[in-house]
Amino acid sequence: MDSALKSLRGINYIDLTESDSSIEKEGDLNDLLSLCYYHNSNLLLLSEKNLSSDFYNLKSGLAGAAMQKFANYQAKVAIILATNAEQSNRFKELMFEMSRSNHFRFYDNREDAEIWLTT
Repeated sequence: MDSALKSLRGINYIDLTESDSSIEKEGDLNDLLSLCYYHNSNLLLLSEKNLSSDFYNLKSGLAGAAMQKFANYQAKVAIILATNAEQSNRFKELMFEMSRSNHFRFYDNREDAEIWLTT
């Protein structure tokens, strides 16, 4: 997966927002965790283009697998979604549940996502 290691206030995080890589299968989650290990950072910044249509389709189980895997490995993930992005009501419910944990947050802008990741 293409990524960039960035830093804010001396804290490193992995930025995939400018990458064409996307989470299409559970194996991609392992690749992301490998990136974390390689860069010695458990902080990930993703955008909606890094999420495949299967991620949004809750029947696929991909979003749930991501939520569980990242929580198990103590990864902190911020996802930037446009405010006008279309999501199903079920996915919005999952977003709400995911945001209640300390591992996931959804933002409509990069600045807020970076601040949450690095605090």
